[in-house]
Amino acid sequence: MLLQETRIRLSKAVLLRDALTGEPVSSGVRVHSLSGGKIEKKSGGYVLFLDVDAPELEFEVESPVYQSRKICLKPDQGEELEDILMYPSPSYPQRAGCTAVRGKAAPGSILRFHMEDEREVCRLFAGYKKGEEKLSFYRKHKTAGVLWYIRKKKDSSGVYFALKHSGEDAEVYQLREPLDRDYQIKDTVIYPAWETVADENGAFYMLFLELPGQECQLYYSYEESGQVRQKETPIIQAKENHII
Repeated sequence: MLLQETRIRLSKAVLLRDALTGEPVSSGVRVHSLSGGKIEKKSGGYVLFLDVDAPELEFEVESPVYQSRKICLKPDQGEELEDILMYPSPSYPQRAGCTAVRGKAAPGSILRFHMEDEREVCRLFAGYKKGEEKLSFYRKHKTAGVLWYIRKKKDSSGVYFALKHSGEDAEVYQLREPLDRDYQIKDTVIYPAWETVADENGAFYMLFLELPGQECQLYYSYEESGQVRQKETPIIQAKENHII
């Protein structure tokens, strides 16, 4: 019998991260491909998708302490590592002092949050032109996160944007999607942000490690009837807060 060489093709590499802490997630996570091929889990939260022939890679991530997620990505033969955030569920081992937020939204909708804490505000290193794929800004305290909120100082509201990598320490960051307006150094502020997903019953759950004070304003956005709504509500440190 002749032995034939088998070549395994890397279709996509992802890194699973805890959305609360930014730390890689390895244990207790099940990954199931809906697009065929094979899956190889590595230490440190890395997951490799092999021999996927479909034009899109669709997979599910499940865990006893995180919300289940269904993800769709483009295979790129491992050219670019993609960060996948794991959102804490109500079964997450809550740490002392953590603040919880619960509420109801349309099933499957994404909710994004931020707090305008001046201790955490970040500034641009260089101006940004509409449509550019990279943004240069200073991450105070080396804050690791995929999601951020940007607005002009004179505006009452801004937009959320996502980076392709959450853990890298750099000055210039690759955007997942370009921003749709210009931003100048002196009149722009950037804040860390977080997101979660409403489950099949419309319930959502979010944890925050620390608030700027005992009580603060939580700003958030969600989609309703095809429109993105932005609201705010006071929340209390180390309590379970309900958003109506």
